Amino acid sequence: MPAITCLDLTKTYGKTDALHKLNCTLAEDAITGIIGPNGAGKTTLLKCIAGYYRPSSGTLRVFDRDPYDDLTLSAAMVFVDETMTFPDGQTLGQIFASCRRFYTGWDQSLAEKLLDYFGLPADRLPQALSKGMLSTFRSIIGLCVHTPLTILDEPTTGMDSGVRQDFYRALLKDYLAHPRTILISSHLLA
Repeated sequence: MPAITCLDLTKTYGKTDALHKLNCTLAEDAITGIIGPNGAGKTTLLKCIAGYYRPSSGTLRVFDRDPYDDLTLSAAMVFVDETMTFPDGQTLGQIFASCRRFYTGWDQSLAEKLLDYFGLPADRLPQALSKGMLSTFRSIIGLCVHTPLTILDEPTTGMDSGVRQDFYRALLKDYLAHPRTILISSHLLA
């Protein structure tokens, strides 16, 4: 059974189709890249899959369920993008502690190792991070939750080339240890 099935999936904003009769199936326990230029509908698709948006027409199934407003399915996924925000006044380490309480599959050991590897101090506030460092922190969360579905929308925005390569290595290494369905979007065609 595929993890995600789209049949004639359409999402319309006013008179514009962000998605127009999209048909695809995405395999379970696989990493799938969604590559295309800005404005191609990548984020709209991912937000439909995450249950944030209701499709205008067509069928969308995620683990054989309708994702829109499905709290059970919501608990089985994480959606990481540049709009992911954190409570004011909480340090990176405190945010990890919250993740540990919320996500049953949270890997604290991996989170601490990645924080150290990427040089992000646990006592720092997210608001004090550069754009690239904040992208790295969000991506670490995406890696460490170990939910059945991980959605990473443009996770490497602002990262230096070397950090981006290190992130992808960490992603592949963790995926091999903990297979799950991972969707990654990017406008970087290279």
